[in-house]
Amino acid sequence: MQLTYQKLGQDHPMYGKVDFLVADGTTPICYKTKAGYLPLESSSIASSAVNTTATVEVDSKSLYVLSFKVNGEAEEMTFSSKKKLDKRIALFSEKAFITDMKTTVYKTIV
Repeated sequence: MQLTYQKLGQDHPMYGKVDFLVADGTTPICYKTKAGYLPLESSSIASSAVNTTATVEVDSKSLYVLSFKVNGEAEEMTFSSKKKLDKRIALFSEKAFITDMKTTVYKTIV
């Protein structure tokens, strides 16, 4: 999985609301804002479009976001594999200049 962060053009409906479109190659996954990551569809639009009596199962994968500070500067890394995330956390735990490690898990639609 090769994640790319794409700037939105002025003709995009989310222009000005989000910073980047996160994609796996050419397949959009989610939006990145200063506050974090957002799903492609807002929950209000998705909930109004889905009938509440029917259950819908959606194939999804986990997207792991590791937030940390390097010498006081905030950084982020994204992982699609829990195993690779755990290896990176173990490596970073040995480094004294890397602090404030936090992991957030997002579900992305396959």
